[in-house]
Amino acid sequence: MKTMFKLFFLGVIVLFPQVTEAQLLSVSGYVKNYISGQPIENATIYESHSGIGTISDSSGYYKLLLQKGTQELKVSNVGFDEFKSTFALASDTIVSVNLKPRNFSQKNIVAGNKLDKDSLTEDTKTISVKKRK
Repeated sequence: MKTMFKLFFLGVIVLFPQVTEAQLLSVSGYVKNYISGQPIENATIYESHSGIGTISDSSGYYKLLLQKGTQELKVSNVGFDEFKSTFALASDTIVSVNLKPRNFSQKNIVAGNKLDKDSLTEDTKTISVKKRK
């Protein structure tokens, strides 16, 4: 019995430093629409070097478990521009992203309750914003 205890104790001492080195850290956050602020469901979030990824839930939330070091996070969804960020991961980190719809330009948006057609020019594109009751 003493031999088994000694072997177990020796195994713990030898393996413990390796276990602590492989500790994973969390990268989490929310993915939202840049224009409306609404959460984006099923956005793809992945780390380029390791290939580890996930998708956002109905509230836009995601969480990845990654190892320490340099990470390249990519966030994308159909109809939106891809977001990329490279950072050094040293502790649990929150990365929230606002994805811009493709071909979005701030100068091309007219929003409001009523649209005055006389004030529009030929090169102005409009997005109608409706208030929810």
